[in-house]
Amino acid sequence: MNKRSVFSTTGRVAVGGVGLAVAAAVVGGAAVVRLPSFETVPAGQLVTPVPVDQQRVCTGALLQLSDAEGQQATTASSVGRAAVARQSGEGEVAVEELAGADGSDSRPSVVTAPVEGSDVPLVAAAQSQSVDEGDLRGFASAPCTEPTSSTWLIGGSTETGRVSLISLVNPSEVNATVDLDIRSETGEVQGPGIDGIVVAPRSQKVVPLSGFATGLVSPAVHVSSRGGQIVATLQQSVVRTLEPGGVDIVTGSAAPSRESVVTGIVVRDSANLEGALADPSSSDLQSVLRVLVPGQDSAQVSASLATDDGTGTTFETRVEGGRVTDVPIDGLEDGVYTATVRPSTAVAVAARTSPVAAAAGGVDLSWAAPSPRLSGDTEAVVPDGEGGRLWLANPGQDAVTAEVTVGDGDERGGEAPGGRRSAPTWPRATPSGPRRPTACGRVSASRHPQPSPPGR
Repeated sequence: MNKRSVFSTTGRVAVGGVGLAVAAAVVGGAAVVRLPSFETVPAGQLVTPVPVDQQRVCTGALLQLSDAEGQQATTASSVGRAAVARQSGEGEVAVEELAGADGSDSRPSVVTAPVEGSDVPLVAAAQSQSVDEGDLRGFASAPCTEPTSSTWLIGGSTETGRVSLISLVNPSEVNATVDLDIRSETGEVQGPGIDGIVVAPRSQKVVPLSGFATGLVSPAVHVSSRGGQIVATLQQSVVRTLEPGGVDIVTGSAAPSRESVVTGIVVRDSANLEGALADPSSSDLQSVLRVLVPGQDSAQVSASLATDDGTGTTFETRVEGGRVTDVPIDGLEDGVYTATVRPSTAVAVAARTSPVAAAAGGVDLSWAAPSPRLSGDTEAVVPDGEGGRLWLANPGQDAVTAEVTVGDGDERGGEAPGGRRSAPTWPRATPSGPRRPTACGRVSASRHPQPSPPGR
């Protein structure tokens, strides 16, 4: 190595040593010098929720896709008129009629309980209708419900002779844009016009389910809206070999859950039902539990059905993911049952039964959706109809006490024992049947008349 290289190398080493010393000094200085700090306090505001007027929307009269002369097969027309029962524990309620579908006289309505003071008013309403006209024969009842942006309709069919009409009622002052997610026994249903359905303010729109797919045995529909909130229902009617076979209104089910309680499942005329099922066109008279698994994973479903004395049946079954499955319910004696469904993954459910009278043509259809959980005071109304009842069920293991104030002050009470699925039932006591159940704990409730087939 020559002298120049030695000096060059020595210089680089010296410069490196100086750099390390400077870095050490900077690090050491940063450790002892107090650096400036910056702190931002997020803006916040204390908000006290203000009670708003409570609304319940009734879907209106039963509908058919034709006029009185059998023309205009793509236009909805009303058949008869629905009777609406309403009640508010806080005073009078206001009732406003909305525009019917396609200009019909279906008379959907909004029941409003105005706020007085700082408490949220209690209000309830329900509708019912008996019909025997054209292809519609039977009794249909449904609760009037609160507008929402998400509704699950578990029920219906588009097989031959089965008509399913989705009713969309928009009580708001702005357009509602509705999307439909339709599932069936074969999976997801696609079709033009399934998304972006516009429902004008304060009006009703009817969408035939067969417009998207025919031959669906077990459909289920998730209805979601943007803009105005809506009330969605599904009307199903049946014609078997030119004979009307019942009609009912499918109301919104609870969102998919790991536990569902369906109260008020009425099984009647079981002896006549066995004979009617021998006809291939009457296979949908079979009592079933319809189960929708919205996800792709299969679900193991445990279900029990029991009356108020504890008799019934329990079974387990596996249902495929992304599909709708009708699980037959066999061997039930006549009675009123509560179904408790506990799946391994969240599902949406409903139950279908069909009373069959001995008289010719005496067939009707009944769909039951999961009942809401109650805690504290709740206003309830039993719609007009034969044999109106209020059912309470306790899905838990601990006993629950329920008190019911009927009409203007007739107080009744009962205990729903743990492990037994039904509590005492209360018959109608006034023409409109208003009741205010109070639950100490949590119970589920439904309120509707028992379906009675025509010709009985």
